[in-house]
Amino acid sequence: MSVNGDSLPTNHVELYVRAGKDGESYGACPFCQRFYMILDLKSGELNYDVITINMARPPVDFKKLANRLPVLKHGDEIRSDNDEIVQYVDETFPYPSLQYSNMQAHSVCLDIFSKFSYFIKQVSHSADHLLKELQAINDYLETADTRYLCGDKLTHLDCLMLPKLQHIRVAAKAFKDFEIPDDMIGLWKYLAAAYKNETFRKTCPSDQEIVYHWESKPETPSLSEEKMKYYSTDGYNKPKFSFDTPIKC
Repeated sequence: MSVNGDSLPTNHVELYVRAGKDGESYGACPFCQRFYMILDLKSGELNYDVITINMARPPVDFKKLANRLPVLKHGDEIRSDNDEIVQYVDETFPYPSLQYSNMQAHSVCLDIFSKFSYFIKQVSHSADHLLKELQAINDYLETADTRYLCGDKLTHLDCLMLPKLQHIRVAAKAFKDFEIPDDMIGLWKYLAAAYKNETFRKTCPSDQEIVYHWESKPETPSLSEEKMKYYSTDGYNKPKFSFDTPIKC
């Protein structure tokens, strides 16, 4: 793992992300996927490497950079705060712009991940609060009539929300037998658009890695033996990706 930037082009960026269950493959941190998406969308102006880090045994060179993930490294510049990463990338590589000004879209997305976390960690045993937040996003999308949250191109808000929605879809089903209702047409159209998008598909972790991400947290319920087999990451179980939808687009 190179950390000194020697002999690298001036537009070369390194993104350090959480490794998967085997300690080497790409893991399922939604915040890491967010910045993976951002760099991929800006890949016409920059080139990048994604470097996985096993935080249980981080390399010595990485520990000199930071103690958390994700981390962005560009030459001698290092950013580990999420807001600072966004600001630095936008200022250094402004095209294409991923900024947005739609505060209605922004506001309907504020609370959904916290409600999901409460639900999956069993702070809240009812899905009602999660459903309310999903419904709010769905209702907004149905009236917005756009492919994504702020228009027909991905923005920073989509890079923030789509990884979270995929975690909600996969993990809530695995641990709580919860599924996004089929009648949330606006939300499913949004996800269907993401599933057709090359950047989202390229950066999306497998269902198995998403389940492992939450399974490793002490607050989440245990998986049944049947589900443990289904979501196993052993060599006989190919990576699964929940890219299907109950609607036709």
